[in-house]
Amino acid sequence: MKETLLGNDLIEIEKQIWHLLEQSVKNAKSAFHQAYVATIHNNLPEQRTIVLRNIKKKKKKLRFHTDIRSEKIKHLQNNRSLSWLFYDTELKLQLRIYTKAEICYNDEIAKVAWENSRLSSQMCYTTQAKSGSIIDKPEVIDVNQKDIEPELLEFARNNFCVVEAKAFTMDFVFLNAKGNKRGFFDYNVNKFYWRQI
Repeated sequence: MKETLLGNDLIEIEKQIWHLLEQSVKNAKSAFHQAYVATIHNNLPEQRTIVLRNIKKKKKKLRFHTDIRSEKIKHLQNNRSLSWLFYDTELKLQLRIYTKAEICYNDEIAKVAWENSRLSSQMCYTTQAKSGSIIDKPEVIDVNQKDIEPELLEFARNNFCVVEAKAFTMDFVFLNAKGNKRGFFDYNVNKFYWRQI
């Protein structure tokens, strides 16, 4: 990847970035496995860390899983704009992706994602209080327990959803002693540009 970034072929760089994202879905040690996403609420950005769960290179789509009760879902219901920030410290590569999000809840996408999730991940959706609630003490969930009542898993399933976001632009910054570079990919018009750092 570094050799590609050292070159000046924006088409190849864009292709390799999506390949890197695709590989990051299954590799928890990958720098792009986790990202920061920002929604808009009361005209201010709200950021949080998510796990990249799926990539569709050809359709330029990214996915993460979340609780339907979370504040970010309310934000996206009011404003579908969602920005993503990735950073690879080894490559010194920053990636920003601007998207429009769709909430997938009780549909085929959410069903398949739920069925493919580990039990420990499913257990994260069993909290009684919704995300961001004021509580008296932390509600600690043992995600490694094995004998789970079917009713509890059904409750968790009803809290689970997928956010699928389609990219309309992407911006990268590559820092290197041989020269820093910044590129911009506009999927609205399918044109790629160099930008000044």
